[in-house]
Formats: sequence, C-alpha cells, structure tokens
Amino acid sequence: MDSDADGTGRGSVRAPGPAISHAHGPGTVPGSTNPVPNVDSALGQQRELDRKRLHLHVLLETSRELSGMLQPRAILETFLLTAMGPLGAVRGVAVLARPGSAQGLVASRGLPKADAEALEGRLPDICDLYFPYRDALAGSPAAKVRVLARGKVHGETPPPGGESILPAGLDILLTWGVDEEHCGLLALGPRLVAEQGQASGGAAGQDSGLDSGLDSGLDEDAADLLQNLVHILIDTLRGALAVNSIRQLSNDLTRQNERLAEALSASQSAQRGLDRRVFQLAAINELAGELSNIQAVREILDRFLLTMLGAFGAASGLALVLDRAAGSVSLALRGATDPGLAGYEAADTLVYKAFAGSGVRSVAPLTVGTLADPATALKGGGLPFAPSAAVYFALSPQVQGVLVLGPCIAEGDGADTGRAAQANVCLGEADQQLLRAQVAALLGYVRGARHLETITALNADLTRHNEELTRTITELTEARQTIVLLERAGERVRAFLRNEAERSRRFSWLNCGVILATATLLALLFNLASPGGMSLIPEHLRQPPAKAVSAQKARELVETEGALIVDARPQAFYDQKRIRGAVNLTPALFDMGYLMRFGQMPLETPIIVYGGNISRRWDQEVAARLLAREHERVLVLDDGLAAWSGRGYPVEP
Repeated sequence: MDSDADGTGRGSVRAPGPAISHAHGPGTVPGSTNPVPNVDSALGQQRELDRKRLHLHVLLETSRELSGMLQPRAILETFLLTAMGPLGAVRGVAVLARPGSAQGLVASRGLPKADAEALEGRLPDICDLYFPYRDALAGSPAAKVRVLARGKVHGETPPPGGESILPAGLDILLTWGVDEEHCGLLALGPRLVAEQGQASGGAAGQDSGLDSGLDSGLDEDAADLLQNLVHILIDTLRGALAVNSIRQLSNDLTRQNERLAEALSASQSAQRGLDRRVFQLAAINELAGELSNIQAVREILDRFLLTMLGAFGAASGLALVLDRAAGSVSLALRGATDPGLAGYEAADTLVYKAFAGSGVRSVAPLTVGTLADPATALKGGGLPFAPSAAVYFALSPQVQGVLVLGPCIAEGDGADTGRAAQANVCLGEADQQLLRAQVAALLGYVRGARHLETITALNADLTRHNEELTRTITELTEARQTIVLLERAGERVRAFLRNEAERSRRFSWLNCGVILATATLLALLFNLASPGGMSLIPEHLRQPPAKAVSAQKARELVETEGALIVDARPQAFYDQKRIRGAVNLTPALFDMGYLMRFGQMPLETPIIVYGGNISRRWDQEVAARLLAREHERVLVLDDGLAAWSGRGYPVEP
C-alpha cells in the first residue's frame, strides 16, 4: 500500500474516528417509532474512537520526543520504543543507510546481543537487498514508503535471501527514502497480542480492510499509525541530517578558514620578511652613498652604526676601532651611556673578548668573524647593554674592532626569526650573514678614511713646514730691507749732523730776530683778515673768572639740585677717565656741542665745569663761554678730576 496518495510524499493522518452510525438491529422493526439501539455496535464504535484517540496521542508524543533530537542513532532508538509500544511488537530494527557507500546506522530493540552485532556487520547486504528500488523510483518523492513482506503478500516477491539477513519474526517491513543519499528500513514483530476480530458480522466487515500490504496481523488504523510514525521519523531524520550537514559544512568552512588564515598569516609573515629585507637593502644602499662622502673614521662609525640599528631593529649598539700602534680608540655609541670604553684599556679588553668569541684564528687584513653567543663571549667586557649580535673585524694586526648590537625593539618575522627567538637573539641566520657582509664593506671605508687621515696629516705637516720656511724667508728679507734702511738712515743722520754742525758755526741772533718778527707780522695780518680770527687774548682772560667750588660741595649740588657736570677736556682725555655722568664740552667744539646738549636747559640750572692743566685752562674757557650765554650758576671744580676721585666719588669708565 502506498501512503502518499495525496501526492505530498507523506500519508495523511486519519481523523480521530468517524461518527457513530445507527444501523437497524435484528430486533428493530422498520417504520417503528420506538427503535431498539444495537448496543454492541455502539460499543464497537466507541472502542474505535478510543483507539484512534490513542493513536493521535502516540503521534503527538512521538513528534514531541523526536523534535529536539539531532543525533540519528538516538532518533532511531527513541522511535523504536515509540513504535513498538502502541503496536505491541516484541522486537524491532531500524536502519538508516547510504546505499551508495553501504554505510549507515543500525538500531535494535529486543534482539539478542549476537543478532544485533550481526546486523551491524551485514549493513552492506541490507543495502543491496532492500534498497534497489531507488533507481526505479528516481522520480518519486523522497519520502515515499514502500511495504515489503516476509513471504508472499499481494504477489510481491521478497528480496532474495531476505530471510537469512533479518532475524526471524520481523514480519512487518517498511522501507523509505529520506533524501537523495539516505534510505531507511523498519522491521517489527512479532506482536504480543493480535487484534481480536469482532464476533458479529459488523466486526467482520471492519476486518475486511486488512488487505493493506502489511502483515495481516495489523488492521487499517494500525497500518496508518505505523506509516504516520514513519513519516514523523523521516521528517526528524531529514532535519537532523540537514543540521548535521550544516554543522559539517560549518566545521569544514571553519577548518578551511583556519587553513586560509594560516596561509594568509604565512603570506603576511613572508611579506613582512620581504618588506624588512627591502628596507634593509634600501638603507644599506643609501649608507653606501653617504659613507663615500665621509672622511673621518669616527663619523663613518657613527653613521654606519645608526643605519645598522635601524635596519635590524636594535635599540642600542656600538662600533669601536682600536689602533694599538697609535694607542687610540674610535668609538660610536648609540642608545646608551659610555661606561669608559673610549679608554684604551677598556677598549682593548672588549676587542680581545670579541676576537676570542668569534672563532677567528688569525688577524689578517680585512678579517671578519661573527660571534655565535655574544652574551657569553662579551661578558665582563664593559658593555652598557645586553648584546644580541656582535661581529669582530680586523683592518690589520694592529687595527682591530668590534660591532655590537643591543636588544631588539620588536620581534621580527619569518623562519629565521623563529630560530633567532630560540637562540635569544633578534637576528636570524640571513640577518647575521647580511650584517657580516656590511661589516666587511665597512672595513673598506674605514681603511680609506684612515689612509686619508694619514695623507691629510702629512699634508698638514708639509704645509706647516712650508709656512715656517716662508715666514723665515720673509723675516730674512725684511731684516735685509731693515738693514738697508738703517744704513741709509745712518748716512742721512750723519749728513744731517754734519750740516747742522756747519750751520751752528754760522748761527747769529740777528737771524733769529728777523724770523720772529716776520712770523709775528704774518700772524697779525692773517688774524685781521680772517672773519673768524683768533683773539690775541683768550676770552676767559677778558671776563671775570667763574666761582670755584669744592668737590664735596659739587657732590651736594649734584644730589640736591641736579647740577650738571661738564668735562671741558678733549675727547681723548674724556674717554680715558671722567666723573660719572659728566658731559663732554670742549672749547674747540663749544658752539656745536652747546646747541646739541644745552640749548633747552634752564639758565638757572647749576653747571660745574672741570678739566685743565698748567698750560691749558679748558675749564675756565668753557665756564666763561657759558656765562657769556647768560647761565646764572656756572662753577669751576677746584682741583678738577683729581679732587673728585681723591674723595672716592664715582668715576667712569
């Protein structure tokens, strides 16, 4: 019997039961107004309703039990318990298989342990014997349920050898398709109590509907219940398989994403390694251009060290060159304070430790050796930081050095960095080789700079010697010229002395008188003819002299009345020493100086003038001119600057 008559792929669940029908009983007279009901018929219909209600309850509980399950084996085991109970089956087997791969699950209830284990091993035979119909029903709905029989049922021939695969007594056989890959098999039996037929003809009429293709021990309602249970099982398995498939896909996607993430991480790591190598090579290329223009060893070491720190990501480092012949040290240090390595003894100790730790057995020119364990080799060498990489080098047996890099700023990437992290250093094998190659290139620049320093020193000595020789020649030339000049001067002096001696013998007072009279006459004529001619008698002698004032009184006038002090001496004397705050006003520049400094001064302001000597009385002359310009209080400092400074009053500069 096919259960999907409605074309949906799933059998319809029957209604709780038909309405109870009233038939004419044997004692009922047709047309009678008081019919006698058939009690047995009513009781039979009530039992039918109760059974259908029970079947619906079983379907509901089965649906609830299976709805939350996702494991196919648990679903099959739970379904067997649900299906065997209402049908009264003693044993049952449920199979979920993939015929294409002959794999699947077998759940059993009520079978001996040996039979259950035998079924697990005969799953391929079950697939071959009970699921060949899939090819013929490729166009049918996946959930179509087929009925098989142990023996001849409505002309169907059981699968060959079927009786030898399933245990005896499992007479109720159903197969179905879950999806394109999975098929199912349900085998139940025997039943504890067979359905009892009704003694009356009405009961016999109900049993006439058992021709359903199932075991003859099941009536139509039991067959519908079983097929509805199978459809619930199919839907539950579909959902569980779909969820498991989604989970499997999710897990596969997760694993694939993880592999892709690992591949991306490896690619990014490789890219970072390549970027780092490109950065290192670019920095080294720029360094080559910079070092070619540097001539000092110390500057070359400093620039080289700075580039290596940036290229290899080290936080600190040093580069040191020791010249044992000259007893000198060239040191470049970055990221730390010098603990004394600039000294010869400390530098010599560090270089010796680097030589011992490098494994180099000779100090031939341009020797380079990498320290495998710099932290151990340079321990006690006076380093101000923990070394992570070090390279020893030798320009010659007398000129040796070492390059040391400190801790890394950040972890690197790539396989080399992984090995470097295990060795507690920040440079991988490739970085170590690159660093060693750069140190080898550094030696060429350092050697060239040292040769240039030697040539420069030789040129400086030669230049100094040339300058000394030139200066000596110049001095000799000047001395010769001086000697010639002195000789000529001596001849002239001797000639002059001879002429003067002769003139002295010819001297007469008449000649002196004539010369004096002539000079006086010419001076008078010039003075009279010149508009600004000099007076024959000084102006200060023609006017009454200004009052004198002592140094102490002058200081009081300055402090109390704001008297102005005037220095009448020439500018040269004024610049050498003067009273603090004094104004320079000389007779020679009186008119111009007066207009610039005294034109706006009140006439009643006290003015104290100083500056004169035995032969020149500049103070009296300036005081007279100030009085001539109507200044009311013009005083002359008695004894001048000497009296003022003698009392300890301030002077300048």
